[in-house]
Amino acid sequence: MSDRPRRHADGSALRASGGEPASEPGRAAARPASAADAGEEAPPPPALAGAGTEVPAGALPAETGIETEADAGLRRELAERSDQLLRLAADFENFRRRKAQEIADRSRYSSEDAARALLPVLDNLRRAVDHAASEGNGQQLQDGLRMVVIQFEQALAAIGVEAVETVGARFDPAIHQAIGGEESDEVSEDTVVAELQTGYRLHDRLLRPALVRVAHPRGGGGGSPRSPR
Repeated sequence: MSDRPRRHADGSALRASGGEPASEPGRAAARPASAADAGEEAPPPPALAGAGTEVPAGALPAETGIETEADAGLRRELAERSDQLLRLAADFENFRRRKAQEIADRSRYSSEDAARALLPVLDNLRRAVDHAASEGNGQQLQDGLRMVVIQFEQALAAIGVEAVETVGARFDPAIHQAIGGEESDEVSEDTVVAELQTGYRLHDRLLRPALVRVAHPRGGGGGSPRSPR
């Protein structure tokens, strides 16, 4: 039997058993061979290269150290801001307390000028009482003047004005002004023995010192004690 392929009447080769045209000897196939046909694994698509695979640590940029320094800087700045806020809050609290104290003092000592103006009037009333008694004037006048003095003292006490302790008290240059002094065996320290003019304080603030005479212990140095100017 002849090996030559059968041909149609027009000269084309007849199809093989599957109906495909028989390949002619010596002609290469037009379709290129694939990797699957060769039994090899095909490489992944370029877009998927590296997906799902681990990258060595050295291949990544060293961003961890930069973030740590930035965080540390933010923490320092936050601590500084917090300290500034605490200082500001403390300063404001001190300011608030000072203003509250100033307002309280202003209210407490608001009558200071009035009290100072009234003191000379009270002094004159006392002098009038003493003069009336020494001249032997009417008892009714003396009693009336004494009542005025008492009422005046009560009015001053109502606004916080009090007399400074004098006779029998230890000499205190903060509230006493010594006019004269004498030695005495009856005292062991400088002691007020006479009041020449009453001193007054408004609450804990001195309006004027008391004018006094002072007794010094005998042999204790003598001399008039210092008094406030």
